[in-house]
Amino acid sequence: MIPPQDRELIKRLTAVLFLLILMTAATSYLWRMFSNKFYDITGSAEWIWAPHKISRNTPVAFFAVREVDLPKYRAWARIKILGDPEYTLYFNGRQIGGRRVRDKLHLDIFDVSPLAHDGKNRIVVAVRSTNGVGGLLASVDIAPEAENIVVSGRDWKIFRKWNEALPFRDVGTPVGPMSFGEPPAGRWNYLGQKPAVIADPPSRVLEPRSSVEFRAMIPTIRIRSGIAVSVLEAARATAYDFGPTSGHVRLVLNRPSSVPPVVRVRLANAEAELSSIEGDIRPFVFADGEMMVTDPEINSFRYVIVYGGRARAEVVQ
Repeated sequence: MIPPQDRELIKRLTAVLFLLILMTAATSYLWRMFSNKFYDITGSAEWIWAPHKISRNTPVAFFAVREVDLPKYRAWARIKILGDPEYTLYFNGRQIGGRRVRDKLHLDIFDVSPLAHDGKNRIVVAVRSTNGVGGLLASVDIAPEAENIVVSGRDWKIFRKWNEALPFRDVGTPVGPMSFGEPPAGRWNYLGQKPAVIADPPSRVLEPRSSVEFRAMIPTIRIRSGIAVSVLEAARATAYDFGPTSGHVRLVLNRPSSVPPVVRVRLANAEAELSSIEGDIRPFVFADGEMMVTDPEINSFRYVIVYGGRARAEVVQ
């Protein structure tokens, strides 16, 4: 027979154990709710990428395509997207935005309602990476109760070669993407949201007032004995003077290349900055078939310094 004091102790321990079970269950439930709140931003969307061997550390540029059927009765049409490390979004043939991601890891929300059609619509995303590593996540909302009706996944098409008609229709033979799975994945984790402004159509192209060539030393990453080291290398440079201006920098290749190049660029505002090794050097990654690439972001500058002699600079406004 259990003594009365032991029975009382057993009751208390049982009550404590029961409370711990309840607290664990409640915490688990709240965590699932909290996680789903983030998960629901893009639903079942998967991080996708062009199929290739990432370990090769080679530049990659490709175009991800998806046709979207939109119903007549919809509250809006919104595209939630992140293409890391750099992307440009086209919708129904028009370039509407994009950016160089860097460490700003959030979904860009484009309200494309004024550009959307009843029925067939076309999404094309140009994605670029200097080392072949990155990811693309996207989904489409049409109403508060109709979110993520189309999401990035294995049903998207990947085109490796550029054609001017690609924003309007399929040209060439596509392949399927490889998938990294749903969020959280890699360095992206769960993403917040930020409204994005749809870019105005370009109105003019500026040619440089003048240009000057010189030799420059630029920082470069090299692999030595399996270790990545930063070294300074001499390179041919051309500084294009546009006068104080702002707009999208566009690079135009001087001649077609059998191997799509990566052209490095730096912006400057004063002549004294031209030969400096400091500053943000921006890579422009060309895809097969591309003769020009436009920076998705607007910048203010006077000089565009192009390294390597493969391309010349213009400004799109």
